[in-house]
Amino acid sequence: MSRWILAAALLAAAVEVSAVNPAELLDPQDAFRISVRALDAHTAALEFRIATGYYLYRDRFRFETEAGKIIANAELPSGKVKEDPFFGRTETYRDYVRIKVPLSDANLVQKRMRLKVISQGCADVGVCYIPQEQWVEVKLDNASRRQSP
Repeated sequence: MSRWILAAALLAAAVEVSAVNPAELLDPQDAFRISVRALDAHTAALEFRIATGYYLYRDRFRFETEAGKIIANAELPSGKVKEDPFFGRTETYRDYVRIKVPLSDANLVQKRMRLKVISQGCADVGVCYIPQEQWVEVKLDNASRRQSP
């Protein structure tokens, strides 16, 4: 049994949510599909395709460089306000979200940027996943040619 299924099952039991079969839940990588691409020489776009019946918390996103530097100025769009049983009043994303992350000149020199993305989401059936850490790589070979005017 993977750790996220165990954590989800424990959380569901702790809040007395109706019985949920962990086998019916999507793996987090399938529930929250991530992709990344360079928009221009200074910005990358992270895109999440969120499965029907699932959502991501806006305030649970964190971004770090490969060197461990926190990126605090990512542009997250407004989400839909939700009264959440786990976290109270919060903003969430459903279906799709696009987040803009700034790139540094050092990334352009290296022609790439490895980025750690931390996110957390839930299923509508009342089960939340533990925070997910994913590494993505932004390739910048053509980014300098796509600079915004």
